Parts: sequence; structure tokens; C-alpha cells
Amino acid sequence: MKCRYCPRRLRTKESQARGYGLICGQKLGLIPKPTPRHSRALTHVTPVMTGAVHPDQTAIPIQPQLPTEE
Repeated sequence: MKCRYCPRRLRTKESQARGYGLICGQKLGLIPKPTPRHSRALTHVTPVMTGAVHPDQTAIPIQPQLPTEE
């Protein structure tokens, strides 16, 4: 079976069921491109310490603090 968008052969059962392959699907926006599993944050996040946090607990920042330009 061939891809409906190009002359490539469809080798997997999943591609054959869709009618197009992974490459054509990603090029046309029909299949989302894979995202990295462990990506780093783009901005540095600093924890916000308040008086309501118990000393044995870690404060979780609710809103990221963006770096200021100096």
C-alpha cells in the first residue's frame, strides 16, 4: 500500500490504517511532532518562601519569577 500524499510504501499497520506515513503526516500537520520527554525550563524559577510554609516542607512556586534585565 502506498501513501496517499507521496509514492512511499506504508510499512506499519498504523500507517496503512491512516493511509499516509509518519513523515507526510508530520509535514502536513496531521501528526504532531514528538516533544522531548525531559526538557529544561526556559526561565529560571526561584522558590517563593512565605511564612505559611512549614519548615519541613518545600515551597512550590505558583508563578514563575522572570529574570529582570540589569
